[in-house]
Amino acid sequence: MKKSIILIAVSFCISYQISAQISKGGLPQTAKTTLSFNNFPVSSYANPDWEAYLQKEKESTKFAKPFVVAQNTAADFGFPESGQFVTLDNGQTVWRGQIAVIGAPAIGLKYDRFYLPKGVRLFLTNENRKQVLGAFDVDNNDASGTFITDAVQGEKVTIELDIDPEVNLRDIQLHINGAAVFHRGIENLKTYASNTVGTWDYYDSVYNGASSVCMVNAICPQGANYSNNRKATVQIVFEVTMDGQVFYAACSGTLVNNTGNTTSNCKPYLLTATHCEGTGSVSSTTFDQTIVRFNFEHSTCTGGANPAALSMTGLNFVARSDYNADLGAVNQIKGDFLLFSFRQAIPESYGAILSGWNNNLSIATSVSEPKKFIGFHHPDGDNKKLSYAHQIRSVAMGAPDTHWGLTLENSYGSTGSSGSGLFDGDGYLIGQVSLGGNSNVPENCVNNAAGNPTNIGDNIYYSKFSYVWDYAVDGSAANRKLKPWLDPAGTNVVTINPLTATCAAISTTSINKVDDDLSNNISIFPNPNRDGLLTVQYNLKASKDLLVSVYDVTGKTVYQSKVSKVQNGTARLDLQSLSAGMYIIKFTTEDGFAIKKLMIQQ
Repeated sequence: MKKSIILIAVSFCISYQISAQISKGGLPQTAKTTLSFNNFPVSSYANPDWEAYLQKEKESTKFAKPFVVAQNTAADFGFPESGQFVTLDNGQTVWRGQIAVIGAPAIGLKYDRFYLPKGVRLFLTNENRKQVLGAFDVDNNDASGTFITDAVQGEKVTIELDIDPEVNLRDIQLHINGAAVFHRGIENLKTYASNTVGTWDYYDSVYNGASSVCMVNAICPQGANYSNNRKATVQIVFEVTMDGQVFYAACSGTLVNNTGNTTSNCKPYLLTATHCEGTGSVSSTTFDQTIVRFNFEHSTCTGGANPAALSMTGLNFVARSDYNADLGAVNQIKGDFLLFSFRQAIPESYGAILSGWNNNLSIATSVSEPKKFIGFHHPDGDNKKLSYAHQIRSVAMGAPDTHWGLTLENSYGSTGSSGSGLFDGDGYLIGQVSLGGNSNVPENCVNNAAGNPTNIGDNIYYSKFSYVWDYAVDGSAANRKLKPWLDPAGTNVVTINPLTATCAAISTTSINKVDDDLSNNISIFPNPNRDGLLTVQYNLKASKDLLVSVYDVTGKTVYQSKVSKVQNGTARLDLQSLSAGMYIIKFTTEDGFAIKKLMIQQ
């Protein structure tokens, strides 16, 4: 059997603090009002040489490196010197500036000074204004005075502050000292691009971007009975330092429940692999600018819709097995776990699930359909995939019975899958990806859609949840095992069931009512309208299926369209067949509806 280690050991360091990257939705003032900026400032910064990095990646020992998705470039962009002011008649002030990294597929921003007083809202938009991030406001302030925002499509990002009249401008602190230039892990941004540019990985709209063409989307029927496990799986983007340069690299992880959780005392945890952070740090400051992406997945099995992605940033260290990438390979780890807590509550709108778990030392090692041993993960930084087998085996890795081994029956693991969970036939978490190798992957599955080889593997080894539960290899301290945190009530239970991210019982109940957030975060223009071509701009708090219905004054439906998994961007409605008059446009989601009036003129 040919075997090569493919799942990553990461070495990096981070030195900033940040609160969660939860936005309020809404649209910037410049999307709602025509404003005149006489000399719109643009701050340009160098684009790191991605091709040179890829060549170095090919020549290096790839399996011992993190899966890099972005490179950092230094920036010096600040308020007020890097932008321009416009004051409205109502006393509100709008300040705008722009960052350009020519040739960048997407740009994330890192702030070394960040403080927004009450009454100030930050928005980020791409060049064609299809993508909007924000609003970020006083709730995003952190005592450290720093912040970070996820990727915005394209080579230019407009930074806008909408400032209420009573705000003292001297109280605002905003300075960006770095831009993360993303090349991978950005399939969710395709919808915002004006044209297909180059051969970016994420432009494959079917199954994958950088990962194997044989990967199976997480939403596909093979995982239909394990939707809670899919919703518990997230992507984690760490800041990485290699050879003196700053990069960003991806792993996967699982949200987990604990025995002390109640709706009034809810504490979600995030479990991944210790080798996803190569320094072995036990300090929360190391993870101040770590990004966690929820719902980074396609909404259909065939990938026709672009994957969504919602972010939070900043994690608190809780517990881990010891690891230092400089001292040995990942296959020397007896237990491979890293546990975090969140700095803010996970928004209910994210639809996340806290996975149940099973710490039984002995479990059945084979199941039959419809049950599976299944995993959800982000191979090669891509949108969420699924992999499964019907048999597992106990494996020794530095000590007896430390890992679960399985040979995948479809789809595969790869770099970026590290830390993702293995779930038993009943959906309980029983391990997290530690390493893997290739023994019998078909030749047609090795490459991705661009024809480039991947680090694909069908033999995957998961660090046993039961082995690291009361881990004793690295001493007896509470931060070296899972039990003190996941069973704080001391129940000694073997299994625990899943909950929602707000620690409520899982329910499929939906409501239909007027949704004020939807109404406030969606706009139509031009209105009045003369040519029947209407633009809808939206920036919702969460990705939703949107039904658009147009009614005439008699209540008759004259137009209807459904769009899957929208969050922010624009859509065009062709209403040229409608005659002049007043119309009602109803926007409906699973949470409720919003109404807009439209006047069509001759």
